[in-house]
Amino acid sequence: MAARKNTFDDKLARIRALAHAEPPSASAPELGRFLADPTPFLVGEAAKVAADLELRVLVADLVAAFERLLGMPAMADRGCHAKQKVLEALITLEADAWDTYRRGLRYVQMEVTVGPPVDTAGLVRGLSAHALVRTNFPRAALEVAPLLFDEMPEARVAAAEALRDTCEVVCAAVLHTRVIVGDAEPDVLGACYRGMLALEPRHYLPVVAAALDAGVEAAALALGESRLPEALPVLKEAVSRADEELAKTVLLGVALLRTDEALTYLLDLLAEAAEGRAIAVIQALSLHRHDTRLASRVGEIVSARKSRKLARVFAERFGPSEG
Repeated sequence: MAARKNTFDDKLARIRALAHAEPPSASAPELGRFLADPTPFLVGEAAKVAADLELRVLVADLVAAFERLLGMPAMADRGCHAKQKVLEALITLEADAWDTYRRGLRYVQMEVTVGPPVDTAGLVRGLSAHALVRTNFPRAALEVAPLLFDEMPEARVAAAEALRDTCEVVCAAVLHTRVIVGDAEPDVLGACYRGMLALEPRHYLPVVAAALDAGVEAAALALGESRLPEALPVLKEAVSRADEELAKTVLLGVALLRTDEALTYLLDLLAEAAEGRAIAVIQALSLHRHDTRLASRVGEIVSARKSRKLARVFAERFGPSEG
């Protein structure tokens, strides 16, 4: 009787078992064969294991797998999930597969939906942008910059993050251009603001501050994530003038600074502010709920205020009080 062919489930189980091979290098030959499998899902799973085991010997197999996936019909790898996993593996293994990344940067996959066809390759382009920068491709910024105007927001976010990671000051001006043009997606604006502040903080802090003054919430979060000491006065001024909705985001920006000065300001505000604003402060401070000393101090202030509403919000955000 002929031997039974391996089924999809058999192959998947074997790939997952290879993740625990000892030594890890022993799994390389089999994983290489799985990377050549005609089923994209299995290719993606094999790529993940190859990355987890840091099997740089499989870089050539991963490159070949990605090139083969690019040539498959859209229905074979819906959502580009296998392509994403292969790219993530190549990035993890620090593979200098520049030609492959450049092809990924331009790849579009239109898939049929209930409405018009949609492009599902935005993350493929975004990962390719990150890969070019992280592997020090000499012309990475030139390749990545046009992606700031991609149709897919996830690709634009990735482009902004990748340009920030070049550490080239001139890329801050490119990000500023995207901001000037405008973008309907807050995540894109936030990535641009973060990059501007990381690359040239002295020049762009006033620009991001002006955006916050105009009510752009993404600017508040970017200022907080910048961890710049100079951002605290900007955020404090915005808190004093913001309506209740914007204030919630600005206070979260203050909490994101993670400095003693910022946290002291929030604690003082919690003790003195009106109940509605104090609730927003508790919500912002809950970002640090695992800091037992800070949580205890917040609890003490809430208890002293003798407000059932504040006590309820504190319990929801920090967990029930033990006192």
